Amino acid sequence: MKLKDLFISSALISFLGFNGACLAQKVKFENATEELPEVVVTATKTPHLLKDVPVETVVVTKENIEKSTAKNVSEILRQIPGFYIQSENVPGSSAWRSKLRGLDFDSGYGLILINGERVFGGGMGEYGTSINQIPPEMIEKIEIVKGPASVLYGSDAMAGVVNIITKSVPDKPLFTLSGGYGEYGTSTLNTGLGRWITDKFGFFIDAHYDKAERSKYGARRDNFEGKYVLTNLAYKLTPKINLNLGLNYGKLDWKYESDEKVRISPSIDINFPDSSFLKIREYYYNFNMDLFSPGYTHRYGDVSYNQMEVQYTKPIGINHLFTGGIEFLHRNVDLTVEGYSKIDKNMDITSGYIQDEISFDPLVIVLGARWDHNSLYGTEFNPKASLLWKLREDTRLRFSVGRAFKSPTIRQLYVYFYHHGWWNIPNEDLKPEKSWGYSAGIEHEFSDKLFANLTLFRNNVKDMIVRVDISSNQRTWENVQKAYTQGVEISIKTKPFKNFNLNLGYTYLDTENKDTEKDLTYCPHHTISLGIDYKIKPLKILVHWDTNYISREYTNSDNTKTIPDYSISNLKVIKDISKNIKFSFEINNVFDSDYGQPDKDWLGRNIFGKVSFNF
Repeated sequence: MKLKDLFISSALISFLGFNGACLAQKVKFENATEELPEVVVTATKTPHLLKDVPVETVVVTKENIEKSTAKNVSEILRQIPGFYIQSENVPGSSAWRSKLRGLDFDSGYGLILINGERVFGGGMGEYGTSINQIPPEMIEKIEIVKGPASVLYGSDAMAGVVNIITKSVPDKPLFTLSGGYGEYGTSTLNTGLGRWITDKFGFFIDAHYDKAERSKYGARRDNFEGKYVLTNLAYKLTPKINLNLGLNYGKLDWKYESDEKVRISPSIDINFPDSSFLKIREYYYNFNMDLFSPGYTHRYGDVSYNQMEVQYTKPIGINHLFTGGIEFLHRNVDLTVEGYSKIDKNMDITSGYIQDEISFDPLVIVLGARWDHNSLYGTEFNPKASLLWKLREDTRLRFSVGRAFKSPTIRQLYVYFYHHGWWNIPNEDLKPEKSWGYSAGIEHEFSDKLFANLTLFRNNVKDMIVRVDISSNQRTWENVQKAYTQGVEISIKTKPFKNFNLNLGYTYLDTENKDTEKDLTYCPHHTISLGIDYKIKPLKILVHWDTNYISREYTNSDNTKTIPDYSISNLKVIKDISKNIKFSFEINNVFDSDYGQPDKDWLGRNIFGKVSFNF
């Protein structure tokens, strides 16, 4: 299929579906029917069939989420090769130790998006960004783009991008209600309602409530309560012009901390007769925080984003698909460090990007470049090149090389505070960190029952910002180090016999601080994930099992302290009571793992049950 033909068909499907919601096609495997995602948009900001996307992309579908025991996004991503996450499977977890290919999301090395929009908060206080932005029940799918992605998304997209795509207006009237309860006071309640009221106007609204007696940072008790409301409105102004509006709110409370998030997201999609399209989107995001606990300085205030993006995509001839865009981002930090300082800082970023997708069957080449002008740090230029080579219909090679950068965090730049015997001294003279990333992968479909993928990767980071001791009780931040992360990822999906699916993932990771010649902290050399699904069709039961193995990891920069290897396993049984009602029962951390740290109060073996209604 020529690129232009693919673009015309998939673009109409994608953009009439609103907010990049995925197309799904029913594909038969023996007597079972699985719904497979077909269209992704995050990797190139244009729609592609998943198997044909030129940039390495992984998709977690709604069905994957529903089968899992996950009560937060980090638990979902734990099963994907390349990810290492140390967190508890409970609502309210910050998952602040979440890494992709050895680079830390909470420190800004990976970018978190919701419906393509940058978010902030939920991580280590004002320090960074958590993967756990919204509950799994509100998610339609998750698209993960591995490798540097600053060419399209700017700062922080060094390790990759996690784009959480929420549920949108359904094709048919929909009402959902679910509730669950388990040990450690864990409870969830979710309800959703959506439909097209007329041929032109539709809506979807989703409300969610969480509660748990666990800490935001894990390994201790706390009192968490979370409330979320998500609203998506869609209006077909004409058959070629679609208007969308997202309104989202979240309020999260712990014993000593409170987070409040508001996001307003209007957009317009215009499809032209020549198969080109124009997308104009704007969003406002505000994160309000109130951070206090014994031994810390009280910090409170707001971080807000205002961003506008204009993107135009047009097929040129039969071999080129051109995309160009401009973005304007304004960030404000209004933060009070009680007893010490009042921080009121603004940052403005003006960006432009271009991309050409060149198709000469069996090759697809993607060339792109982005220019960012930051009012604080000056100008960054980030090129990227990707190649998809279809050796055969069932065998594909992907290659990619790109530059990325990361701005310093708010804590590193501005926040002067006390923490259990030492003082954080900020440094406003820090420069952005920079990296070059490389990857090469091959995937092969041996049959409709066996699929395998192998990827090699490397990231070279320079001007890495590290914490430096300047006295016995003072620490600051400096651009002093170079580092690399490299390794191998293997993914195998197989259906060895009827109604049985097995997913196996393996990552080998090698890291080094090139100045000290030591391994980076919390970067295990080996991680293994195993997922098994077995359908007992006569009883209408699905049994799901997953296990994660994590090898030894260093916890200090001198590599003298370690966490030994450990594993965590979960079991879930889902029973269809009727066409519209499901009941699930799960045992989390089946073997009562202590995460390799027996001296801490980690969440042990626990039971959770849930009932879901779908009409």
